[in-house]
Formats: sequence, C-alpha cells, structure tokens
Amino acid sequence: MKLSKRWKTKKTKISEHEAIYKMVTGKDLNLDDPKDFNEKIHWLIINRYGKREGNLADKQLVKEYVENKHIKDLKVPKTLATYKNANQINLSKLPDKFVLKCNHFSGHVFICKDKKHFDLEAAKKQLNEDLKKDFADINKEYHYSFIKPLIIAEEYLDDGEHKNPIDYKIYCFNGKAESILVCSNRENKLKLNDFDLDWKELDYTTPEYRSKAKFKRPKNLKKMVAIAEKLSKDIPFVRVDLYEIGEDIYFGEYTLTPGAGIIMYYKQKALDYLGAKLVL
Repeated sequence: MKLSKRWKTKKTKISEHEAIYKMVTGKDLNLDDPKDFNEKIHWLIINRYGKREGNLADKQLVKEYVENKHIKDLKVPKTLATYKNANQINLSKLPDKFVLKCNHFSGHVFICKDKKHFDLEAAKKQLNEDLKKDFADINKEYHYSFIKPLIIAEEYLDDGEHKNPIDYKIYCFNGKAESILVCSNRENKLKLNDFDLDWKELDYTTPEYRSKAKFKRPKNLKKMVAIAEKLSKDIPFVRVDLYEIGEDIYFGEYTLTPGAGIIMYYKQKALDYLGAKLVL
C-alpha cells in the first residue's frame, strides 16, 4: 500500500471530500461552517487528523496505547500473532478458536470457532487482497496512511449467549460519553439501535436500519461508560467499542470517523444533535 495520500494538499483534500459527499448524499458539503455530525467529521479529517489518529485507528498499535492507560477492570484481547502476508499463517500454531483481521482495514473479519472446519484458503485470499488496499484513499480518511498494514491473529471472545459477542459502541466527546450504538444481525442485514446512558432507546436510526429486537441492558453498563470516558479523554470525538464477556469488559477499537463522515443510517435530527456535541 502506498503512503502518498497523507501528502495531498488541503485544496485537493477538500475537493475529494466535496465530490464523494455530493455523490453519496446528493448534498453540498459545508466545510466553512460545518454543523451536523457528518460535516464535522469531514472537517476533522481534512484539518486535524494525522499520525496520532492513525496510531489510534491501528487495530494492533492501539492495544499498547490502551494497555498503557492501566485502566482497572479493562482487558485487551490478546494478539496471538501478526503476519506481513497471509501465506505466513500457520494453523498449527493457533488455538482452536481465533480471529483474523487486518489492522488498517474495516470490513473483513474471519472468525474461526473450529479449525477443522475453517476455510483458511478463502481467508488468506481475502486478507492478502485487503493488505493491498489503501484505506486512506478509499474513503478519503488520510490518517490511515500512517498505518503499516499487518494481519492480526487475535483471541476469540465468546460471551456464551450470541453467535458473535455484541460490541457496545460508546460515542464520546472530549472524554464525556453521550450515547451507545448496538450493532446486530451482521450475518444477514446489519441493524443499528442507539441508547442513552440509562439504556433508554433513542430515535436515531432510520426505519430500515433499526432492529425491533429488545436488547438487554449490559450488566456492567455504568462501568463500561466510565471506562469509555477514560479512554476518550482529550479526544474531540471517538467511538469506543467495548465488549462484555461474562463479568469482564474488553476493549475493541477506536473509531474516529464513523461511516467516513457519510452516515446514511441516522436521521437528520440525530446528525444535528451529535454535531452540536462535537466542538471543533
């Protein structure tokens, strides 16, 4: 993956963001006086994000950053191995259950729950393709150009209840938690539901994305919120992903640019509200 995208001029970056935003949303992007959440995410990418944000977005490097905070009651999934190329993956050196993913890419995650039935060749083919992808250019998130692409083999987290553990995505603004996004039905058609800090459901998502399922309040909700606030201190905005595994809380990842600033699943009133919370 080439790392030249970080050196684009500001004028070029603005033009790229205006073009992709117009193409997807049909609206003009207001960067002179951004108001809603999407517009402010674009402004941050163009004007502020750099190497620090690249390090936070790096799914491997961020683990050390989080561990160094020494937050009580927070665990970080173990990295079992890293690979420069998927052909280096050796199943015999991995446990029966594990996860494979790239550190610089959002999308393909391969979950192995039984090595005897795991299609390693298919995973290797896709992971090698992902290693070549320039995520900094795909969605114009230039801070990703600071990430050195790797494949991570990681411990599998099992909450004993769901096909895959629920990740609680906590929206935080300068160290203050605001709301929690829950993703479900990833295997079929992704559904999204938002809750306030007392677990009251919020009317954020459009009907086609919102699940009618009832989601139980996490046992460790208050503790998770407190952890997210510690992890988000001194960051204008970050979505902190956490897992509840039994009585334990695990770190997932940081997301600085949800939807690359083109969130189509939220109603405009939600984008306006979150935009007001994000102070540039």
